[in-house]
Amino acid sequence: MPPHRRLDAVVAMLAVASLVAGAVVIGDARAMYERFLYISELGAQYMHSAGQFQIGFGLVVAGILLVAVVVRDVRTRLPVLRRWAPAASLVVAGALFGFAAAVPCSPGCPTLLGPEAELRDWAHIVAAVLAFAAGCTAMLQFATADDRWVARLSIVGGLAVGIIAATGGLLSLTGGNTDVGSTLEFVAAGIGVLWLIAVAVVHSVPVNRADASAPPVRRAGGAVPAGAAALRLGGELARD
Repeated sequence: MPPHRRLDAVVAMLAVASLVAGAVVIGDARAMYERFLYISELGAQYMHSAGQFQIGFGLVVAGILLVAVVVRDVRTRLPVLRRWAPAASLVVAGALFGFAAAVPCSPGCPTLLGPEAELRDWAHIVAAVLAFAAGCTAMLQFATADDRWVARLSIVGGLAVGIIAATGGLLSLTGGNTDVGSTLEFVAAGIGVLWLIAVAVVHSVPVNRADASAPPVRRAGGAVPAGAAALRLGGELARD
Protein backbone atom coordinates (compact mmCIF):
# COMPACT_ATOMS: atom_id res chain seq x y z
CA MET A 1 0.00 0.00 0.00
CA PRO A 2 1.42 3.44 -0.92
CA PRO A 3 2.35 5.67 2.04
CA HIS A 4 -0.43 8.16 1.33
CA ARG A 5 -3.00 5.37 1.33
CA ARG A 6 -1.72 4.14 4.70
CA LEU A 7 -2.06 7.68 6.02
CA ASP A 8 -5.63 7.86 4.69
CA ALA A 9 -6.42 4.59 6.49
CA VAL A 10 -5.14 6.05 9.77
CA VAL A 11 -7.16 9.25 9.26
CA ALA A 12 -10.24 7.15 8.46
CA MET A 13 -9.83 5.22 11.72
CA LEU A 14 -9.55 8.50 13.64
CA ALA A 15 -12.66 9.79 11.86
CA VAL A 16 -14.62 6.66 12.76
CA ALA A 17 -13.48 6.83 16.38
CA SER A 18 -14.42 10.52 16.63
CA LEU A 19 -17.86 10.01 15.05
CA VAL A 20 -18.67 7.00 17.22
CA ALA A 21 -17.47 8.73 20.39
CA GLY A 22 -19.48 11.85 19.55
CA ALA A 23 -22.63 9.83 18.90
CA VAL A 24 -22.21 7.96 22.20
CA VAL A 25 -21.69 11.19 24.17
CA ILE A 26 -24.76 12.81 22.58
CA GLY A 27 -26.80 9.65 23.13
CA ASP A 28 -25.81 9.65 26.79
CA ALA A 29 -26.87 13.30 27.06
CA ARG A 30 -30.22 12.40 25.50
CA ALA A 31 -30.67 9.63 28.10
CA MET A 32 -30.74 12.27 30.86
CA TYR A 33 -34.32 13.17 29.94
CA GLU A 34 -37.47 11.11 29.83
CA ARG A 35 -39.32 13.50 27.54
CA PHE A 36 -38.75 13.86 23.80
CA LEU A 37 -36.28 16.57 22.79
CA TYR A 38 -34.89 17.84 19.52
CA ILE A 39 -31.12 17.59 19.14
CA SER A 40 -30.59 21.33 19.51
CA GLU A 41 -32.50 21.35 22.79
CA LEU A 42 -29.82 19.17 24.39
CA GLY A 43 -27.39 22.06 24.01
CA ALA A 44 -29.80 24.90 24.73
CA GLN A 45 -29.00 27.52 27.34
CA TYR A 46 -29.25 26.38 30.97
CA MET A 47 -29.80 22.72 30.04
CA HIS A 48 -27.91 20.26 32.26
CA SER A 49 -26.81 18.40 29.13
CA ALA A 50 -25.45 21.50 27.35
CA GLY A 51 -21.77 20.98 28.22
CA GLN A 52 -21.83 17.29 27.40
CA PHE A 53 -23.72 17.95 24.19
CA GLN A 54 -21.12 20.45 23.00
CA ILE A 55 -18.34 17.95 23.65
CA GLY A 56 -20.20 15.26 21.72
CA PHE A 57 -21.07 17.57 18.87
CA GLY A 58 -17.47 18.79 18.75
CA LEU A 59 -16.34 15.18 18.28
CA VAL A 60 -18.86 14.73 15.47
CA VAL A 61 -17.64 17.91 13.76
CA ALA A 62 -14.05 16.71 14.06
CA GLY A 63 -15.12 13.40 12.51
CA ILE A 64 -16.77 15.21 9.59
CA LEU A 65 -13.58 17.19 8.90
CA LEU A 66 -11.45 14.04 9.09
CA VAL A 67 -13.73 12.27 6.62
CA ALA A 68 -13.28 15.26 4.30
CA VAL A 69 -9.53 14.63 4.39
CA VAL A 70 -10.00 10.95 3.50
CA VAL A 71 -12.27 11.64 0.50
CA ARG A 72 -10.43 14.71 -0.77
CA ASP A 73 -9.73 13.04 -4.13
CA VAL A 74 -13.37 12.11 -4.89
CA ARG A 75 -15.02 14.06 -7.69
CA THR A 76 -18.59 14.22 -8.95
CA ARG A 77 -19.70 13.80 -12.56
CA LEU A 78 -22.30 16.59 -12.35
CA PRO A 79 -21.33 19.61 -14.49
CA VAL A 80 -22.12 22.31 -11.94
CA LEU A 81 -21.21 20.54 -8.69
CA ARG A 82 -17.82 19.35 -9.95
CA ARG A 83 -16.51 22.91 -9.73
CA TRP A 84 -15.54 22.11 -6.15
CA ALA A 85 -14.70 18.87 -4.38
CA PRO A 86 -17.34 17.08 -2.28
CA ALA A 87 -14.82 17.28 0.56
CA ALA A 88 -15.19 21.07 0.47
CA SER A 89 -18.93 20.69 1.02
CA LEU A 90 -18.19 18.50 4.05
CA VAL A 91 -15.80 21.11 5.44
CA VAL A 92 -18.46 23.82 5.07
CA ALA A 93 -21.07 21.57 6.71
CA GLY A 94 -18.71 20.76 9.59
CA ALA A 95 -17.82 24.42 10.16
CA LEU A 96 -21.48 25.49 10.18
CA PHE A 97 -22.47 22.67 12.52
CA GLY A 98 -19.63 23.74 14.79
CA PHE A 99 -20.93 27.32 14.78
CA ALA A 100 -24.46 26.11 15.55
CA ALA A 101 -23.15 24.14 18.53
CA ALA A 102 -21.09 27.10 19.76
CA VAL A 103 -24.14 29.42 19.58
CA PRO A 104 -26.87 27.36 21.29
CA CYS A 105 -30.50 28.29 21.08
CA SER A 106 -32.36 29.92 23.95
CA PRO A 107 -34.26 27.76 26.49
CA GLY A 108 -36.81 25.57 24.75
CA CYS A 109 -35.36 26.37 21.30
CA PRO A 110 -38.39 28.37 20.11
CA THR A 111 -39.22 28.34 16.41
CA LEU A 112 -38.41 31.42 14.37
CA LEU A 113 -42.13 31.86 13.71
CA GLY A 114 -42.84 32.56 17.39
CA PRO A 115 -42.42 35.78 19.38
CA GLU A 116 -40.01 34.12 21.84
CA ALA A 117 -37.27 33.73 19.23
CA GLU A 118 -34.09 35.65 20.02
CA LEU A 119 -31.17 36.69 17.84
CA ARG A 120 -29.17 33.66 18.97
CA ASP A 121 -32.04 31.43 17.84
CA TRP A 122 -31.86 32.93 14.37
CA ALA A 123 -28.08 32.46 14.25
CA HIS A 124 -28.31 28.89 15.52
CA ILE A 125 -31.12 27.76 13.24
CA VAL A 126 -29.79 29.49 10.11
CA ALA A 127 -26.35 27.93 10.66
CA ALA A 128 -27.90 24.50 11.24
CA VAL A 129 -30.08 24.76 8.12
CA LEU A 130 -27.14 25.88 5.96
CA ALA A 131 -25.02 23.08 7.42
CA PHE A 132 -27.72 20.58 6.53
CA ALA A 133 -27.89 22.03 2.99
CA ALA A 134 -24.11 21.70 2.64
CA GLY A 135 -24.32 18.13 3.88
CA CYS A 136 -27.04 17.31 1.35
CA THR A 137 -24.92 18.88 -1.39
CA ALA A 138 -22.01 16.67 -0.35
CA MET A 139 -24.26 13.60 -0.45
CA LEU A 140 -25.46 14.55 -3.94
CA GLN A 141 -21.88 15.00 -5.10
CA PHE A 142 -20.82 11.65 -3.63
CA ALA A 143 -23.91 9.97 -5.10
CA THR A 144 -22.67 10.92 -8.58
CA ALA A 145 -18.98 10.23 -7.91
CA ASP A 146 -16.65 8.01 -9.92
CA ASP A 147 -16.13 5.75 -6.90
CA ARG A 148 -19.10 3.42 -7.40
CA TRP A 149 -19.27 2.12 -3.80
CA VAL A 150 -19.18 5.63 -2.37
CA ALA A 151 -21.85 6.59 -4.90
CA ARG A 152 -24.14 3.68 -3.92
CA LEU A 153 -23.79 4.40 -0.21
CA SER A 154 -24.51 8.08 -0.80
CA ILE A 155 -27.64 7.45 -2.87
CA VAL A 156 -29.17 5.28 -0.14
CA GLY A 157 -27.99 7.51 2.71
CA GLY A 158 -28.97 10.73 0.96
CA LEU A 159 -32.51 9.60 0.22
CA ALA A 160 -33.03 8.30 3.75
CA VAL A 161 -31.62 11.40 5.47
CA GLY A 162 -33.41 13.81 3.13
CA ILE A 163 -36.87 12.29 3.53
CA ILE A 164 -36.63 11.68 7.28
CA ALA A 165 -35.01 15.02 8.14
CA ALA A 166 -37.40 16.99 5.93
CA THR A 167 -40.39 15.39 7.63
CA GLY A 168 -38.98 16.05 11.10
CA GLY A 169 -38.04 19.61 10.17
CA LEU A 170 -41.54 20.41 8.93
CA LEU A 171 -43.03 19.06 12.14
CA SER A 172 -40.59 21.21 14.13
CA LEU A 173 -41.36 24.42 12.21
CA THR A 174 -45.09 23.93 12.37
CA GLY A 175 -45.09 22.96 16.04
CA GLY A 176 -46.43 19.51 15.22
CA ASN A 177 -45.97 16.24 17.11
CA THR A 178 -42.73 16.72 19.07
CA ASP A 179 -42.40 13.02 19.84
CA VAL A 180 -42.40 12.01 16.18
CA GLY A 181 -40.42 15.03 14.99
CA SER A 182 -37.60 14.66 17.51
CA THR A 183 -37.38 10.92 16.92
CA LEU A 184 -37.11 11.43 13.17
CA GLU A 185 -34.39 14.04 13.71
CA PHE A 186 -32.30 11.62 15.78
CA VAL A 187 -32.84 8.84 13.24
CA ALA A 188 -31.73 11.10 10.38
CA ALA A 189 -28.66 12.21 12.35
CA GLY A 190 -27.80 8.59 13.11
CA ILE A 191 -28.05 7.62 9.44
CA GLY A 192 -25.85 10.59 8.56
CA VAL A 193 -23.17 9.47 11.01
CA LEU A 194 -23.34 5.88 9.72
CA TRP A 195 -23.02 7.19 6.15
CA LEU A 196 -19.91 9.17 7.04
CA ILE A 197 -18.38 6.11 8.72
CA ALA A 198 -19.19 3.86 5.76
CA VAL A 199 -17.81 6.32 3.18
CA ALA A 200 -14.58 6.81 5.13
CA VAL A 201 -14.04 3.06 5.57
CA VAL A 202 -14.99 2.05 2.02
CA HIS A 203 -12.89 4.77 0.39
CA SER A 204 -9.81 4.00 2.50
CA VAL A 205 -9.91 0.20 2.00
CA PRO A 206 -6.98 -0.80 -0.25
CA VAL A 207 -7.94 -2.48 -3.52
CA ASN A 208 -5.84 -4.17 -6.16
CA ARG A 209 -5.67 -1.82 -9.11
CA ALA A 210 -2.65 -3.44 -10.81
CA ASP A 211 -4.45 -4.40 -14.01
CA ALA A 212 -6.75 -1.37 -14.01
CA SER A 213 -3.91 1.13 -13.61
CA ALA A 214 -1.53 -0.50 -16.11
CA PRO A 215 -1.43 1.09 -19.57
CA PRO A 216 -3.43 -0.87 -22.16
CA VAL A 217 -1.66 -2.68 -25.01
CA ARG A 218 -3.33 -2.52 -28.39
CA ARG A 219 -3.80 -5.64 -30.45
CA ALA A 220 -6.04 -6.79 -33.25
CA GLY A 221 -8.77 -7.95 -30.91
CA GLY A 222 -8.78 -4.73 -28.86
CA ALA A 223 -6.98 -3.35 -25.79
CA VAL A 224 -5.73 -5.62 -23.02
CA PRO A 225 -3.97 -4.62 -19.78
CA ALA A 226 -0.18 -4.54 -19.96
CA GLY A 227 0.07 -7.05 -17.10
CA ALA A 228 -2.06 -9.62 -18.93
CA ALA A 229 -0.12 -9.08 -22.17
CA ALA A 230 3.18 -9.63 -20.37
CA LEU A 231 1.95 -12.91 -18.85
CA ARG A 232 0.76 -14.12 -22.23
CA LEU A 233 4.06 -13.22 -23.90
CA GLY A 234 5.98 -15.04 -21.16
CA GLY A 235 3.91 -18.19 -21.75
CA GLU A 236 4.56 -18.07 -25.49
CA LEU A 237 8.33 -17.69 -24.96
CA ALA A 238 8.32 -20.64 -22.55
CA ARG A 239 6.62 -22.84 -25.16
CA ASP A 240 9.21 -21.82 -27.80
